[in-house]
Amino acid sequence: MPFHKLRGKKAAPRIVLVGNFGAENMGDELILAGFLKKLGQELPKAKVVVLGGNPNLVRRFHGVDALLHLPTGWRSFWHRGWWRSLQAVKKCDVVVFPGGGLFSDEEGFRAIWIWGIHILLARYFWKPVFLIGQSVGKIEGEYAKDFARKVLCKAEWIGVRDTASAAELKRLGIADNKIKQDKDSSFWLINRFPKSKAWKKNGVIKILVSLRSFPKIEEEFFEEIAKALNEISEKTHARISFASFGKGDFEVWRKICRNSRNAKLWKVLELPESAEGVIRAVKKFDVIVGMRLHSLISAKLAGVPAVGFAYSRKVKEFAENSLDVENFKAEKLVKYFS
Repeated sequence: MPFHKLRGKKAAPRIVLVGNFGAENMGDELILAGFLKKLGQELPKAKVVVLGGNPNLVRRFHGVDALLHLPTGWRSFWHRGWWRSLQAVKKCDVVVFPGGGLFSDEEGFRAIWIWGIHILLARYFWKPVFLIGQSVGKIEGEYAKDFARKVLCKAEWIGVRDTASAAELKRLGIADNKIKQDKDSSFWLINRFPKSKAWKKNGVIKILVSLRSFPKIEEEFFEEIAKALNEISEKTHARISFASFGKGDFEVWRKICRNSRNAKLWKVLELPESAEGVIRAVKKFDVIVGMRLHSLISAKLAGVPAVGFAYSRKVKEFAENSLDVENFKAEKLVKYFS
């Protein structure tokens, strides 16, 4: 990411950061924490305002000024506080999206609409827009493709964290000179990746599990997960814990536990409200079994081996060890611990 472009001619540029922050998604908070750390190193005098879903949560987690997202519908228009957000965009020097899988219609058109409106309003005030560390999912809907193309063309710079995202942008008609190979902003949390622990198969191992729901995932998948964790627990006496990396994850875990005869032996890990705390917590485990991308990225940052469930393209591209969600059978996960 060319941070000098964010500075322009000012020593203390006013920067507005936009993303899915304050939405009870640990991955997005790790992204913001990593970007803020790097921004502080590169532009220590920059004045930052974050636009998020829950400004109080953003302030508590990151210690920065935060405001509500801009209104993108009738209900959000009546929320108090968005006028201050609009003024922040109007007065800033640059608008930055620090990362995430923001542009995809896998879960509907709403996400593309929300972030697209933020780009359009920024450009209405003639503010340059930079997108960093993005994953762009395959966009299928004709209206979604047309809208995504129109708003993304207005960005100055689009950094993508995987080759498939670059290909999708090109398919949408985004100019090659705007598309740059980038990395996930959470990688800036550490100076270098620690050497990964050896894959531990002997003795009592500590396994951290992170699961999520997704529209295309069948109930049979979670039944097979419960079966696999039961077998691993009984054969290896592993200490299994669950951590929520996103909203709704606990509901999935309760579903797993209802199908398990060993659920009373398993624990729930409450993740700390700091990026460094999350990495320290993950580092205490021997293996991570995760679905959400940033549960796997946390494992990478902590030097812990991981098995990922490739429910989406971004997970499949990142995970060194991954299992397909479709037609998943318990024995496929059990063999990693045999």
